Amino acid sequence: MIQFEIKKIPGRAGEFSYDIKALALDFYPAKTCDVTEREDWAGQEGYPLVCRIDGEEILVVTLPPGYNKNTVKAALYREFVKRTGRRLPWGILTGIRPVKIPLRLMWAGKTRDEIEDILKNEYLMDGHKIRLAMDVAQKEDVLTREFQHERGYNIYIGIPFCPTICQYCTFSSFPYEKYKKHVDDYLLALEKEMQFVSKRFARRELHTIYVGGGTPTSLNAGQLDRLLQMIHKYFPTESAVEFTVEAGRPDSITTEKLQIMKDAEVTRISINPQTMKQKTLELLGRRHLVEQVGEAFYQAREVGFDNINMDLIVGLPEEDEVDFFNTLNRIQPMEPDSVTIHTLVVKRASKMRRDQMEGGHVHLWDTINPVLQRASEDYLRGLGYEPYYLYRQKNKAGTSHITNQENVAYAKPGKECLYNIFIMEEMETIVALGCGGSTKQVFYTGNRMERIENIKGVEEYIARIDEMIERKRAAFCETGW
Repeated sequence: MIQFEIKKIPGRAGEFSYDIKALALDFYPAKTCDVTEREDWAGQEGYPLVCRIDGEEILVVTLPPGYNKNTVKAALYREFVKRTGRRLPWGILTGIRPVKIPLRLMWAGKTRDEIEDILKNEYLMDGHKIRLAMDVAQKEDVLTREFQHERGYNIYIGIPFCPTICQYCTFSSFPYEKYKKHVDDYLLALEKEMQFVSKRFARRELHTIYVGGGTPTSLNAGQLDRLLQMIHKYFPTESAVEFTVEAGRPDSITTEKLQIMKDAEVTRISINPQTMKQKTLELLGRRHLVEQVGEAFYQAREVGFDNINMDLIVGLPEEDEVDFFNTLNRIQPMEPDSVTIHTLVVKRASKMRRDQMEGGHVHLWDTINPVLQRASEDYLRGLGYEPYYLYRQKNKAGTSHITNQENVAYAKPGKECLYNIFIMEEMETIVALGCGGSTKQVFYTGNRMERIENIKGVEEYIARIDEMIERKRAAFCETGW
């Protein structure tokens, strides 16, 4: 148990408490954490802070006036380093979007050397993460600087059906065969939401379209064609700079569906192996063969797709570093246009997490994951791929003892996904349609973002589509966006 006592500041309840907790759990992920605000400290100068671990008082300090969130976290960080002998690669950064800091410093006119100095001395990041974050920030800046973010918006359309549900999945996904009787009604409800959104945003610029899931190509050919024609009917696809469909599962892809997507002017697709080890696919509940990955990929090339992404996962069950590099070596001859390296985090809602807890196996690849992340970066950079976006995943108590559980996307120059950058760096509003969709409304005054959530269940979404539309209508009208 980690216990903090902090100064209660009138009008700023709980200031720094979230960040203090997150930093503590990065060092001690298996512990719980509690923060108590002391009213009797409210009148004190500076910032008094006490930390106890399992009842032992490890830190008693009062930071001088002029303190801020970073100085408070740095004081804790140094004490935790002293006690554990560990340094965190991301230093005092605890959020999932570390690139936002160098990117905004860049926009403020700082040079690369100045920003690197800030990341090292104020945020206490290590040299490799500084280089990675800076490379991504510079790439994002170049790719997005010509867009008028305050005028633009992006569309996410969720298709929550999959051939099967992966063991680690926590998304709003449902097996197609079990839910296929609802698909046509789902598309009807989705069309109603599209119709509202297209009218509401008619005066704004549509920058990107992303059809995700689930696995959109779980739909049969007729349903997929209907979906894509709906998108063309309601949105100005001709002005969008990018139109992505996350085909994902190779067993859901056919030449007919690929041609439907190509005819609908889809510009980018994903074909996601996750691994090229057959036994692992079976453990994950993915019922396709390794050979189907290559078959689907080359079919897509023959149809004319010149921007294909592949997702891989570090830390899959019963895989070692040899298995992971076998996967990299097997996809390399295909020459995908981008590769995203994910780190497996077994979340509480997944079947894999439940099985692990029942079996007492909850710690995953604590030492090998960081090595493979770095090695995969070197491997892909050596092939001409460049990192263009990254995000960190929140560490789950009891899941792992590592804290650099990041996902990094690499692309050949010109093959980056703008939608991924816009949503990750919260540059532009993302309007999410479909069940489980989470709209992110970005405000350009006050540097803030608000979410508008759609309900997660398929049948509930269909039955309550008018409510989903009203949520958007109210949120966007009330804020004057």
